[in-house]
Amino acid sequence: MSNQSNQITALYCRLSRDDELQGDSNSIQNQKKILQKYADDNGFRNTRFWVDDGVSGTTFDRPQFKEMLVEIEKGNVSVVITKDLSRLGRDYLKTGEYVEIIFPRYDVRYIAINDDVDTDKEINEFMPFRNLFNEFHCRETSKKIRLVNRAKAERGERLATRAPYGYIKDPNNPKQIIPDEVTAPIVKQIFEWCAGGFGPAQIAKKLREQQVQTPTVYEYYRSGTAYGQLNLDNPYRWTADTVAKILEREDYIGNTVNCKTYRKSYKDKRKLDTPPEKQLRFEHTHEPIVDLDTWETVQRVRKGKRRPTRMGEMDKFSGLVFCADCKSRHYHIRGTTLTEGQTNYICGTYRKKGKEVCTAHFIRTVVLDEVVLQDLRRVTAFAKEHTQEFIRRQMDRSAQDSKKELSAKRRELEKDRRRILELNGIFKKLYEDRVSGRLTEERFDMLSQDYENEQCALTTRAEQLEQEIESHTEKAVNVERFLKIVEKYTDIKELTPEILREFIERIEIHERSVYRGKDATQQIDIYYNFIGLMP
Repeated sequence: MSNQSNQITALYCRLSRDDELQGDSNSIQNQKKILQKYADDNGFRNTRFWVDDGVSGTTFDRPQFKEMLVEIEKGNVSVVITKDLSRLGRDYLKTGEYVEIIFPRYDVRYIAINDDVDTDKEINEFMPFRNLFNEFHCRETSKKIRLVNRAKAERGERLATRAPYGYIKDPNNPKQIIPDEVTAPIVKQIFEWCAGGFGPAQIAKKLREQQVQTPTVYEYYRSGTAYGQLNLDNPYRWTADTVAKILEREDYIGNTVNCKTYRKSYKDKRKLDTPPEKQLRFEHTHEPIVDLDTWETVQRVRKGKRRPTRMGEMDKFSGLVFCADCKSRHYHIRGTTLTEGQTNYICGTYRKKGKEVCTAHFIRTVVLDEVVLQDLRRVTAFAKEHTQEFIRRQMDRSAQDSKKELSAKRRELEKDRRRILELNGIFKKLYEDRVSGRLTEERFDMLSQDYENEQCALTTRAEQLEQEIESHTEKAVNVERFLKIVEKYTDIKELTPEILREFIERIEIHERSVYRGKDATQQIDIYYNFIGLMP
């Protein structure tokens, strides 16, 4: 615009959650009053407000600020006024760049009322220090908030502002969540589908076909809150990622998991995943939607991640079959030239690296299917017909395994202790050789460092073993949970993905004794969930 009187006087307001802690002085309403009065009193006309509410000053990626910049770059703005420098931003380098470089580039005058900054006058010498103080303030506020949130997290309080899909906040206690009568059954159905062998993409397709609203759309119509990628034009657009995230959340078994993500810096808004061992878990904090058995079945299914073959078929044994020797997963061989009875599994290591590393451990799919089905029938029939005997055998075996494990740990500890004593003698001999001159200083340093490192590692391991032995208690196998699964099935006629993952942890294929002839035999070890290998 050629006529400056027609240009806009930009009145910019910003408020973050951190600023809300300081009361009403920084409220949007208060900022607007101050800015409008200043503009009126000083003859600034054609005023227009740009407001970013709830946005941190450490970032300049703000919707309204960016819109204001567009008008500035078009030459439509002559003045930008803020209540103080911190409203413009708390990053002292970026704030200084806007005040001293970007605004002057477009002939824009900048005024910060409370800080006495006016770029039409001489630059306030204290402005850089104010910017620096604003950033320091932001850093300290961020630190305090992190400490407060950490304390809440360690007490087991939920840090998330929204309840997970399937839950709503308890009207009587907003810190608690309760199942949502509308969406909780949907969550339960999602887990049941997955336990039955359906993947996230297939489940998403089912939800779309049944016209189930996506979590963001449902929440918008329920509470008026918009978050994430809200798409009201396509309210049933479920994706595989959305389903996968639901299947991974422990909230649905009644657990609260805090500190799942973190940021490297208060300036960096990217969220990084916290390692599982550093996350804070609290069990039984609210009513579960999904039972524990279904949850564990789903996690086993997700771990295996059944993928379609090149022919579009699903391998029901995917993620369950392993080599008994190298412990690698078996590879499913399925080609267009192979009949159903010819498809087979071979060792993944053998397939990739050849017979120099491992052998084929070949087994046909129909054979594996028949062997597993027959063994499953054998085990479940015995568990049903002779329940008490089944429990007794499992408990006896558990005690024996526990005893063997304890004996092995004791033998290992004794071996480590003997080696530590040997190293003490070696250290003494090395020192004597060094003093007598039989050993150079360089040689002494090298040898002593190697032995010291070994002794340090042995001492650490010995301490760990001692603790394990002291705290060792005989662990009873959870037979009851296995029997609970058995009760669900009266007669297993065929193997389904759901049945396989409910009952079986892993299957190990041994190499054949001989490859041909009537004497050819092959051992197959089937490890059942909760009870392990059944003899």
